[in-house]
Amino acid sequence: MVEKIEYQKFPEGLMYTEELEGGDALLKFKAEKIRLEKTGAHAEVQILINDVLLAADQFNLSRLDPRQRMANKAHKQLNTGKIELISAAALNHRFDEFCIGLWEANSASTIATWLDIEGELALPEYIVNPFVLGNGAGTILYGEPAKGKSWFTMMLAQSIQHNVEYVFDVRGDNNCMFVNLERDEEGVIRRMRAVNRALGLDYDKQPLMINRKGWTLERVKNSIEKSIEHHNVDVVVLDSISRAGLGLTNDDDANAIMDHLNSLGVSWIGIAHTPKSNTETVFGSQMFMASADVVCQLTTEERYDENKLGLALQITKANDIPKIRLPIWAMEFDDYGVHTMREAYDGEFLELTEFATSRKEKIMEYLRENGPSTVDDIASAMGVHRSTASGCLSGNPEFSTIDKDGKKQLYGLTSLHQSSAPAQIDYDRGYERTVEQSSF
Repeated sequence: MVEKIEYQKFPEGLMYTEELEGGDALLKFKAEKIRLEKTGAHAEVQILINDVLLAADQFNLSRLDPRQRMANKAHKQLNTGKIELISAAALNHRFDEFCIGLWEANSASTIATWLDIEGELALPEYIVNPFVLGNGAGTILYGEPAKGKSWFTMMLAQSIQHNVEYVFDVRGDNNCMFVNLERDEEGVIRRMRAVNRALGLDYDKQPLMINRKGWTLERVKNSIEKSIEHHNVDVVVLDSISRAGLGLTNDDDANAIMDHLNSLGVSWIGIAHTPKSNTETVFGSQMFMASADVVCQLTTEERYDENKLGLALQITKANDIPKIRLPIWAMEFDDYGVHTMREAYDGEFLELTEFATSRKEKIMEYLRENGPSTVDDIASAMGVHRSTASGCLSGNPEFSTIDKDGKKQLYGLTSLHQSSAPAQIDYDRGYERTVEQSSF
């Protein structure tokens, strides 16, 4: 027998191996999901011989009884022949050493290291610009109950899965899995057909889903992990965090829920609700907001007479991205569900006016993405008349005239593009120009 346990690291945890009698048998202890809970360090532990499982259990590593039960069970199966490969006392002793030192070894394997940050400055990687980040980041989307959150996230999930840029600024090909813990499967099927129609997809375009109405996140977590691995999932949408199965107002329970989501190894979007007394925050512990990378509030305006719903998404917390304004969207419904989702017209939803992006901000965003452009191109992109776009550009120091494209004048951003002078004021347009500019 060797004198000291030497732990070996593998992707899921730590293990120890030892050659037994004659070198023909390899004893192995494996530990996964090593974690510290209120009562002490816990792990899922296995005892194997030549990679054949002899015993397995999940327990508090400091407790003697489960260690002895596992070691004795393994010993009975291990020594079935005439030759005893290892005595019961030796196996118990070795297994005790492995379990007792496991937490310290796991902590030592995660000590600080020098991080290589060589390279150029880089922007965050987006799955959906600007509120769903890649690289395992988490987004919470919250709003009042029964106010369109599920419709919105189903549209978002299908847009990501099938790379549809019709509504959202989807970036690249990503596999998206929707985890439904709220609704019956038949209802989800009806909704998804309507969502596909609204996105211009075939009605039967399949979403990747786990449907477990009434289940908790804790109960379905293993299925989520297996599905992520099997389908190479890049982002998970959870409807909803309220179904986590733990207390939402207790900080420790909230941390446990967020640890579940952040341990998935992929980006995630979690739907959350607001309390009845305050529609401006997430129901439950402040740790939900603290642990998410991006938090968005969904505010809606219902127009029952027109079967229409206005939606405004406001970024209320962002770790790595600016808190920019997003468009106001309009969802239109018929008897089958949503049939259209589009950017709302100016003034279409008066209750959401405070969330609207001004025309100047829209033009600035367009020029950032597309570079210097003509008035005609800007007007076409904004969906406004040429004179309206010209009025926004004229005399505003944010915009400058750039070199001409043939006979057409190009406009750019003063702070970004090389410019000759601020955009010129068209005095012949008189009062109309003044009124349009005054809105900024």
